[in-house]
Amino acid sequence: MTVSIYGALRTDSTLSLDAVRFGGVGQSFQISDYSKITISDGADPTIISGDSTLNEFPNDPTQTLNGNPIFWDFTVQISDGTNTYEIGIMDYDQNDDGIIDGFGTEPGYFIAFLDGNIPPLNTTLTIQAITDNGASIPVSSVVPCFVSGSLIDTPDGPRKIETLGVGDAVLTLDNGPQTIRWIGRQELCLRELSKKPKLAPIRITAGALGANLPLRDLCVSPQHRVLVRSPIAKRMFGAEEALIPARKLIDIPGIFVDTVKAPVTYLHMLFDSHEIVLSEGAPTESLFTGKEALKAVGDAAYDEIMALFPELSAADYLPRMARFCPPKGKHMKTLVRRHVSNRKPLLAMQ
Repeated sequence: MTVSIYGALRTDSTLSLDAVRFGGVGQSFQISDYSKITISDGADPTIISGDSTLNEFPNDPTQTLNGNPIFWDFTVQISDGTNTYEIGIMDYDQNDDGIIDGFGTEPGYFIAFLDGNIPPLNTTLTIQAITDNGASIPVSSVVPCFVSGSLIDTPDGPRKIETLGVGDAVLTLDNGPQTIRWIGRQELCLRELSKKPKLAPIRITAGALGANLPLRDLCVSPQHRVLVRSPIAKRMFGAEEALIPARKLIDIPGIFVDTVKAPVTYLHMLFDSHEIVLSEGAPTESLFTGKEALKAVGDAAYDEIMALFPELSAADYLPRMARFCPPKGKHMKTLVRRHVSNRKPLLAMQ
């Protein structure tokens, strides 16, 4: 059996070695990327093993990464100035000598997140308190799953959406490279997701749309529209292509509501016009500036968008969609049913 832990390698952070070795209360650092490690679950699958109080010996040497012991060393409270998070520092006995080398790469090998709270990337985080964890920590308290950013096609190759910013160019299906005018993020904690399960992401597994797309599993918000291209769509709507919300596609094999056990971050890209971009190779929409869509971004984001695009507030403003979207849910349901019964892909090759 194995345990998958989402967090960050210390090499993807500015967390200093001194902070790892000696506590470093008051020191600040940033995390630049998230990663996943998969460790064997050792003698007790309900815990992540700690370390002995002397000389950094692992309590359970059978809990390993790549065959070498790994264990929980410290639990650390950090703050971004507004929110407080708890992280764990995991050490890794890379040379398998039974002890952690305090002056090499072994201490602070991996940063894990507790209680479903994940600090944002590239944000200054300050250490407020640190506890020598000692024996163990429950697996149930560690984030077991994280909906990572999708890979978006750009002129320089695929990039994680969370690394993109205003001014970056993204490839679009219709208009070539287009510049991002605004990008926003909406973070939902576990409490919010439990209260509003309809906000849980939709997972589109690799190849579920047809034509081997998406290339990897793709997670999107329920209302995020996905491009359907098929003869069935043409017969129903008079147009071969249509945009369908992801939540309407869950009867398609390989597309389902993802019952995540961690916070979810949704990111929205806005261009000068509504565009179709490639997420994990699959065509999906950018943020649509219709009134209902903009309600979902929150008050602060709404104000930002209105400042950038004041024409959106005009009484006669009519947003233009990149593709036809069926106005009625029953039509979308019929579309999906026909694809399933006829075993036809949602994305037919052109």
